[in-house]
Amino acid sequence: MKLRLKYILYALLISLISLNSCTERIDIDLDSENIRLVVEGQITDIPGEQYVKLTETADYFSNEQPKGIGNAVVRVNNGVEWLPLIESDTLKGLYLMPDGFVGQQEESYQLNISLEEEIGGFKDYSANTKMPLLSDDIDSIAVEWMPQFEGWIVRLFAQEPPREDFYMFNGIRNGKLITDSIHEVNVSDDRLFNGNYTNGIIVLMFNEDQLETGDIFTLVLSNINPDYADFVIGLQTEIQFKEPMFSGPPANVISNISNGASGWFTAYSSAFTSTVVKEKTVE
Repeated sequence: MKLRLKYILYALLISLISLNSCTERIDIDLDSENIRLVVEGQITDIPGEQYVKLTETADYFSNEQPKGIGNAVVRVNNGVEWLPLIESDTLKGLYLMPDGFVGQQEESYQLNISLEEEIGGFKDYSANTKMPLLSDDIDSIAVEWMPQFEGWIVRLFAQEPPREDFYMFNGIRNGKLITDSIHEVNVSDDRLFNGNYTNGIIVLMFNEDQLETGDIFTLVLSNINPDYADFVIGLQTEIQFKEPMFSGPPANVISNISNGASGWFTAYSSAFTSTVVKEKTVE
């Protein structure tokens, strides 16, 4: 019996050595030539939050920030006139709407971009969007400790209008945005509560260290277009951890920018509701 066990262990050792000796370095040649324009643009009903950001795609393994695209002519039409955006003095590729401009609900907007030099074979790009109507019938919000997963949940109490809506939820802690990464933003349709009272539906969740007792928490509820909701969900899917590790690649993230550019131009309105984070309770 001991002799048989000895041979089994010896065979396993030989197998492990053979597996290790079969490893080989594989260099993946990723195409670096297909550079495209990336557009991040938004029109909101909040003063100072209207901008268009232009960058270009970078190599997959690049450790540098995306290159900002300066000296472009960027304009937005609000149905009445073309409004020129002014490039920031401090951040290349960031273009700002004129002072005092705010978006209007149910108004359509057209974006036009003219580059100084071609990217991806084009100099001119465009996009269209419309700001949805937001019904601000929020009664209150509540931030509660959830011991089951050792984190915080945010509940919404509001009357939802009887129509198809898509919402984006963000969180502000003591005046600072804490959903500052796309994977922390929550996007949802209203199919579960359309036309009804939400009665404390959970809209955001946070880790224990993201909130503390006594914080002033503000929920930002935005009504967004269904296509923009699909874009955000697609982007979240693209960057999330894949299981199993060698899963197939996801579908390309959609875009509403012409001529093969990446990104999105959107318009949305927002409502803000605040509360004080209470002490943890253990049931």
